[in-house]
Amino acid sequence: MIKFKTIRSTVSKIFTESQQMKIVICISDIFWFLRKYFLAVDIDYSKEFINNWKKVKPESSLDRERNFTLYQLLNIHNNFFKNQETNIIEFGVSRGSSLITICNFIKKNSNIFGIDSFGIYAEEIKKLSTSNVDQNYQGSQIAFNKRTRFKNFNTQKLYNNILEQDNFKDKRLFLIECHFPDNLKSEDWEKISNRKYSFAYIDFDLSISIYDALEFIIPKLEKKAILLIDDYNMINQEGCKAAVKKFGLDEKRCFQTSGGQLVFFNGS
Repeated sequence: MIKFKTIRSTVSKIFTESQQMKIVICISDIFWFLRKYFLAVDIDYSKEFINNWKKVKPESSLDRERNFTLYQLLNIHNNFFKNQETNIIEFGVSRGSSLITICNFIKKNSNIFGIDSFGIYAEEIKKLSTSNVDQNYQGSQIAFNKRTRFKNFNTQKLYNNILEQDNFKDKRLFLIECHFPDNLKSEDWEKISNRKYSFAYIDFDLSISIYDALEFIIPKLEKKAILLIDDYNMINQEGCKAAVKKFGLDEKRCFQTSGGQLVFFNGS
């Protein structure tokens, strides 16, 4: 019997990264739509979430459910840390859909840091961060490059787009281009290392990169901080779970979402 994992892996070799993202979101829309009829579950999405989702969907690698989890966690975070200055960080910005969501819904008086290679360091990622655990990223293909995922993408345009959002008042955004943490500029390292963080989002896909992000962020989390890890239960992205297990994240402080993510609450 052919395993679904094999089918999914074959699809990833046929279609480009951008095409895969569109296919996944389309299939996901159908699946979650049918949930209403098979499970009698109908989620009440807020108008502000739906309006944001319509804007970010064309560039998103997340489906609506995973984006909705991010949105809900941001609301919880804002309640935990209201009236405080907060630091937020995302590892793996990609084309910016989740970062736009964070910037739109995070509370005022927040410093937001977005870290990604933005297609510039694809060769370094392949050479230094793609391990045997990351089976779907083996072979001659190089992911996260300028020809596929970041085709027609401009970091400055993303930055300007976020700054122009109505909800971005009284917030500060820093985009950092690097292969984390290997070629992080000293001034960027200073900028992110001497802070405590109240919300972190890891979407680095690869085991080594996720482990490096965990090693950096866990000691820097505020009490009650929220950490969202994408791809935890995703088929063909086993490197994520392997990194979390290797790091030894306390599972008693975590819950797994129906969309395949892992959420960690820092209680101490």
